[in-house]
Amino acid sequence: MKNITLKELAKQLNLSISTVSKAINDSHEISNETKQKVKELVNELNYRPNIVAKNLKTGRSNTLGLIIPFITNPFQTQILEGAQQAAVDHNLNLIFMQSSENTKLEEEAVNSMVQQNIDGIIISASANTNEQFLHKMIKQIPTVLVDRIDFDVPTHRIGVNSEKGAFLATQHLIEKGRKEIVAITGKNIGVNQKRLSGYKKALLANYIEYNPANVINVEYGQHTKDMVKNLSIILERKMKDYKNPIGILGITDTLTVNTLGILAKLGYRVPEDVSVIGFANTEYAESLNPSLSSIFQPANAMGYQAVEKLLELINHKNSDMDDFDTLYLETELILRNSTSD
Repeated sequence: MKNITLKELAKQLNLSISTVSKAINDSHEISNETKQKVKELVNELNYRPNIVAKNLKTGRSNTLGLIIPFITNPFQTQILEGAQQAAVDHNLNLIFMQSSENTKLEEEAVNSMVQQNIDGIIISASANTNEQFLHKMIKQIPTVLVDRIDFDVPTHRIGVNSEKGAFLATQHLIEKGRKEIVAITGKNIGVNQKRLSGYKKALLANYIEYNPANVINVEYGQHTKDMVKNLSIILERKMKDYKNPIGILGITDTLTVNTLGILAKLGYRVPEDVSVIGFANTEYAESLNPSLSSIFQPANAMGYQAVEKLLELINHKNSDMDDFDTLYLETELILRNSTSD
């Protein structure tokens, strides 16, 4: 079927091309009666605007980019879903790429998106990403940070109240009688600082001395299979140091869920020997054995708001903007069997 053009629409309506274009774009200069006539013919003939021509005229691609570490991670998938919904609501396209926690792949993803002339990028930085790279990126293209936001860079950042979430989770473990609490973190990821701060503050509030030996740092830039293997070796050795039941706080979704499985393989009972809680958005938390107590993060809302903030930057692209927002969305403590009595 032949694609009808704007010129042909105008001819059939006996209107100028400019008037028809303004009517399609809901311009205040055009009467509602004319807009209705144009809309009816557009629907009848299934008119579709020439996106390429429109983009050349506006200088925009109407396409946004999202870079996340792993599409298989439930939490990051939920960020993508929220961003996708916001893009749809604003009549925009969204493309996404994953960095696989690899800084080289992350840089290649940014370069690829810039070359495709997309309008802006939302990024959840990979493990080992440095501020210098992010500063360079922000100068190239409008950029918003999501989730891993512990970087001092001049742009909008959308995260969660990690400190409060970690505080409440640690407090819950303490209330369950656990005085030795191990925090499992990923090296060099942009959420450690706030979450460890919440963990330490809960210990302090309960007159429990902070012990650096109780913080396990796992290399996060490696393949998940290798990370789980290394974490298994560390936990097998570490658990021998404790005579009484302990608590474990997982700093990320991946670490928390895998810790539960590792403890089962090592023969430890949860929650009798070890109570486990952590940041986890997996939809299977209720189905795990035991069901996993978790700090739920509003990932969908994070993705949605990241798009909204990115559009603010795009619309101010050619003007000076030095007032940037850092938004911390609230987490929710969901208690299940992995920390029950």
